[in-house]
Amino acid sequence: MHKTANAAALGYAAFALTLWMNGMLAAGWFNPADAPLALLLGLVLGGCVMAIAGILQWLRGDALDAFLFLAFAGFWCVAALAARAAVHGHVASAGFQGWYAIVWALVTFCLWLAARKNGVARSLFALGLCLALFTLALARWLVFDALTMLAGYLGLVTAIIGIYIAAAELINETHGHTVLPLGESGPEQGAAPLS
Repeated sequence: MHKTANAAALGYAAFALTLWMNGMLAAGWFNPADAPLALLLGLVLGGCVMAIAGILQWLRGDALDAFLFLAFAGFWCVAALAARAAVHGHVASAGFQGWYAIVWALVTFCLWLAARKNGVARSLFALGLCLALFTLALARWLVFDALTMLAGYLGLVTAIIGIYIAAAELINETHGHTVLPLGESGPEQGAAPLS
């Protein structure tokens, strides 16, 4: 089988940048009028770039990163479309938004269970993402802005972890050995291949 390049750095960088920009909005750092930029980032970085990275990781046999990137490429595309619809006054109910976030939190919880076997860094990333989505669901259901802000900060912390993973993947791959540890264990420090 043809071995493809490690696209984990690309996927985590795109995820982290998208999460960071949207986290700043949720945390209240910027006016919601800046949402069109978040829309563009969500569609291009979060949707397209993560989908490409997901496909490349799938071809490489990295099930965890392939699932993360492909699933959340869809998430960010839907988020971008929802932001576009909101600009035109079409906003989903708070209850629907809460359920949407909680379903993704549950998917991410399953991802966290798998990531626990794939290194501390990936496990922390999945856990942070799960907590951010769960908090966002509560914020929507309770219509409580402080929880939205907390979800934004959880997203920002998770983005920092994602940037570290991207840097570690790129630097370690370039040097041919571990320079920045990801907390992986065992002689085969990488993702389990697909069956």
